[in-house]
Amino acid sequence: MATVYLAIQQSFEREVALKVMAASLSEDKAFSDRFLHEAKVVSRLIHPHIVTVYDVGIYKGHHYLSMEYVPGRELKSCLDELTGDQILRVIREMASALDFAGQKGYVHRDVKPENIMLHQESGRAVLMDFSIAKADDVGSGLTQTGMALGTPHYMSPEQARGKEVDGRADLYSLGIVFYKMLMGTVPFEGDSAVAIGIKHISEPVPELPIRLAVFQPVINKLLAKDRQQRYQRGAELVKDLEPLKGQVIDKSRNP
Repeated sequence: MATVYLAIQQSFEREVALKVMAASLSEDKAFSDRFLHEAKVVSRLIHPHIVTVYDVGIYKGHHYLSMEYVPGRELKSCLDELTGDQILRVIREMASALDFAGQKGYVHRDVKPENIMLHQESGRAVLMDFSIAKADDVGSGLTQTGMALGTPHYMSPEQARGKEVDGRADLYSLGIVFYKMLMGTVPFEGDSAVAIGIKHISEPVPELPIRLAVFQPVINKLLAKDRQQRYQRGAELVKDLEPLKGQVIDKSRNP
């Protein structure tokens, strides 16, 4: 759907990530209008844990997005390398980012390890692709309003039903990320997106092993089927994580 290049913004002589959308999408006026609108809106989300958008436009028929270059690695590629304290830090920082965006009325809709970068110098977690590319693309799991929008393994029950979502859907997805960081796997598996979606809707939250039981109340609240029973804001999650210790996670790996 898009190709990302490392480029130089000549006016400031700085490195940027330049995202160029597929030419086939540029031919769709509805997509074009939505892309430009969403990009301009998200450019106002200035937060240390949300990628900064610098510029958006169309050049010779190609839609492009210029954004902060975050040197580092996707969370997906280093899940097994993080200490317990680093895991809790990532979740707190993502909760802070989602709280900021949620209070402004914006929903990411696709929180997952592939969309979280860890800065190679500071270790800062940065949420990428914040509600930019929302093309009608059934094959990739991204579909139009009234259908599922997101990645099946990280999708909230309301997303699986094709319902309207708010920031609590992002917190559910963050709960799946947290579960995977603790357990090494996602809580709900299936042979198809539909099968996985049904599990998100109907299956109970899995029990963590005894050695990680201190995190169960947080996981239960993040993954509540009824969004009224979830954390209502990321700030609430940050508060609940503050007294928890990463050493519990480290010890669980080396009992």
